[in-house]
Parts: sequence; C-alpha cells; structure tokens
Amino acid sequence: MAKQNSMKNFRTTFNIPTSSNSIDYNTKTMLIGSCFSDNIGNKLEALKFNVLRNPHGVLYNPYSVQETLNFALGNRELQDNDLVYHNDLWHSYLHHSSFSEAEKQKLIARIETTRKETLAYLKSINTLFITFGTAWVYELKSSHKIVSNCHKIPSAAFKRFRLSTCDIVDEFSILIRRLQELNPELQIVFTLSPIRHLKDGAVENQLSKSILKVAIHELIEMHEQCSYFPSYELVMDDLRDYRYYADDMTHLSASAIAYIFERFAEVYIPEAARQIISRVEKLNRAVSHKPFNTQSESHQKFIKTTINQIKALNKEFSSQDWSNELQILNAQIIKT
Repeated sequence: MAKQNSMKNFRTTFNIPTSSNSIDYNTKTMLIGSCFSDNIGNKLEALKFNVLRNPHGVLYNPYSVQETLNFALGNRELQDNDLVYHNDLWHSYLHHSSFSEAEKQKLIARIETTRKETLAYLKSINTLFITFGTAWVYELKSSHKIVSNCHKIPSAAFKRFRLSTCDIVDEFSILIRRLQELNPELQIVFTLSPIRHLKDGAVENQLSKSILKVAIHELIEMHEQCSYFPSYELVMDDLRDYRYYADDMTHLSASAIAYIFERFAEVYIPEAARQIISRVEKLNRAVSHKPFNTQSESHQKFIKTTINQIKALNKEFSSQDWSNELQILNAQIIKT
C-alpha cells in the first residue's frame, strides 16, 4: 500500500535548509549572472527589497561574471579594444547592448557611472548571488579577450570554446579573496541556471552544466563564505516536466519561476520580512487596479488611502522606492 501511495506522487520534492544569510528590508542584496539573477531579482525588486541586479546586463558564462566584478573592484580597466562601433552604435564587449550609445564618450561615461555604483553596492551588500549559465564562451580573435556580448557581430570574428573546471575555480578563488578584502561580512551564494542552452547542442549543454556544477562545489569546499541554492535541481529533479518551460522549451515558464521564488523565499526571507511582503503585494495590486470610473468618489478615496498606506510603509523602510507608483496614483487624483 505504501508503494502504491508513493507512486501517486509524480514529483521528487526535497528539503532545502533555511539559510542564515537572511534577506530582509534592512539588508542589501546583489544578483549577477544568468537568467536566474534576472528572474529572482525582478521579483525581489517588485517586492521593494534593496537589490542590485546584473549591473552590466545578463551574463551567461563564469568568466564574464568574474570580469564584471573585477571591473567594479578596479582590477580590470576599460580598454579601447573593449569598445566597438557596429550598426551605427558604440558597444562594449563587457556590457549588454542596453548600454550601447551613438556617441563613444556617452557610452564611456555611462560605464564609469555604473562601475562606481556597483563598487559602492559591493561594499555594503550582505549577500551576493552568482548564477552560472554556460561554460561555453566567445573569444574575440583580434584581441584574444572573452566577451560578455557579441552584439550581433559576425561569428567569424570570434573563437568559441569551453571553459574548464580549473579555469573557473582559479579565477573565482582570486575574486572571492578580493571581495572578502572589500567586504569581510559578504556571503556568496552560487546557483546553476536551469535554462537550457540548446544552441550549444544537447550533449554540449549537459557537459557544460556538469563543468559548472563541479566548479561551484569545489569553490564551496574551498571558501567557507560560499554556499549553493539548488535552482537547477528544483527544475530538473522536482518539477521535471516540460510544462514548466516557456514555448521555446529553453527558458522557464512563469509558474516555474514563481515556484523557484517560493522555495527561495523559504530559504532566505525570514517570517518578519514575509509579513511586509504581504503589505507590499497588497499595495502593488492596488496600484495596478483598473477602475471603470477613475473620477468616482469611491475611487478617489481609494487612491488617497493607497497613497497614505504607501507613505506609511515607506516611512518604516526608507530604502523602498515607490516613486513610480506614487506618480501613477497622483496622476489619477482629480484636482479641485
């Protein structure tokens, strides 16, 4: 009978111990790397946590992640061959295309502003989440540098190869020591992205994930401030179903992201902060509410009540940014 009951559960759930690295409304958190960083970071931002998410844009390979952090720390300078003019825009091989500018000096100025902001954040954060996506990298043939983004430049300009476990462990061991010198209290949590890099090939993608996982666990064994959150295992061993992928069958569906965040919150967000989350979610729903008649007396009262509730919460937690929401609400008030 016990065997029959176990067969009815078509999932393999597993326990994730609660972490001592708490994320609450009085701490700062940074997430960098592959899509997990954006997915979880977006949810934390929406819930008004103090978060810095992928300051250079999404990064898929470990080398680009460590290069971004070393750049912020001042151990890597911006060089002329890091920039390229292509399709009427200046691009940085260290940054996402969202940084690209029509004028070179504007791009350089924006990069420097972001570098300073990232450095200031690294000095004060409690936890840094680093997500590895793929061990495959692209090296620009003309400079022999691994790039974070190819900016749609023809593939002939690049050499593609796979990082080894030793490559990753060596680079990150140096980086972790530097981060510890800057911020001795910093805790680092590694994650492995469940996003499938099928353009690399099915076999090559699994080989890549294996290399990344071994590298992560070697780093955790070497550095006591490092730990692991099993986002990869939650998809591969818990959800384990194609319905949890988006239509492209590589990225995760909204329900999968929601489930991972739910487990993430259980591990890192304490109960007191979850009570604040309930208040934030209620206010977010109020802001997004679409009334039939914005000029009705009841809706005007609703808007003013919501504004007062936001201001009260913001007074408790000054790091929360409600400026956009207040602007939306204030625009609906009828001026008398």
